[in-house]
Amino acid sequence: MKPSDLNRDEILMLLRTPALDAELETMLDECTEELCKAVQPRTIWRMLPVGHSDEGVRVGGLLLGGKDIALHLTGCKQAVLLAATLSAPVDALIRRAEASDMMKALMFDAVAGAAIEAVCDELEQSLHESLGFRYYTARFSAGYGDFPLNQQKDLITMLDAPRKIGLTVTQHNTLLPMKSVTAIIGLSDQPVKDARRYCCGKSCGECPNRDGCVYAKNPEDEKGSTQ
Repeated sequence: MKPSDLNRDEILMLLRTPALDAELETMLDECTEELCKAVQPRTIWRMLPVGHSDEGVRVGGLLLGGKDIALHLTGCKQAVLLAATLSAPVDALIRRAEASDMMKALMFDAVAGAAIEAVCDELEQSLHESLGFRYYTARFSAGYGDFPLNQQKDLITMLDAPRKIGLTVTQHNTLLPMKSVTAIIGLSDQPVKDARRYCCGKSCGECPNRDGCVYAKNPEDEKGSTQ
C-alpha cells in the first residue's frame, strides 16, 4: 500500500480537524509512510443466499438480528459476506506509539482507518467487476443501526476467517487485529434500497444518525456530490 492510495480528507476527518499546521502536516506524512509499510492487507469473502421471512433475514442460513439489515437486503436474493484486515503489525505500530507519543498514535490510528476503508473499497470494486449483478447495496456491518455487534463471531465463523486471514473476535465483540472489518453487501438484478439511509455511505443527507455523528459533513460540502 502507498500513501497515494489513501484519501487525505478522510484521514483528516478521522482526526476531527479540517487542516493541520505545517509541522503536523509533516508528521502526518511521516506517519502515513510508516503505516503503509506496516500494512499487510488480507481479505476473504463468500457469496451466500438471502432469505426473508417473518423472523427477519437469513444470510447463508444465519438469522441476522435487527430490522435495519433486513431492510438493507430488501430485494436481494444473494449477498456477499466479507472480511478485511490490515493485519497485526498495524496494531503493534499503534500500540508502540501510544507508549511514547500520543499524537503519533492518533495519526497512525486515523491513517489505519482510511487504509482499511481503501482495502474494503478495492475488494468491493473487484466484486462489482466479477460477480455480474446489476445492483449492489453498500457495505453494512454488525453494529450499524440495530444489527447486533454480538453477531461478529457468527460472521467470521462463516468465513473461516480465523484460519484463513488470522481474524478473530474477543468476548466483547471486538475484532482482532483491531483494524479489521466485516460487512455484508446485497446483490440484486433489480434496483435496491439506498443503503446510505441506514449506514455510512460517505453521504450524510439521508442518514438517520446524522445529528449525533461526530463525522457528519456540512450540507454545503456535499453539494454536487454523486455519492
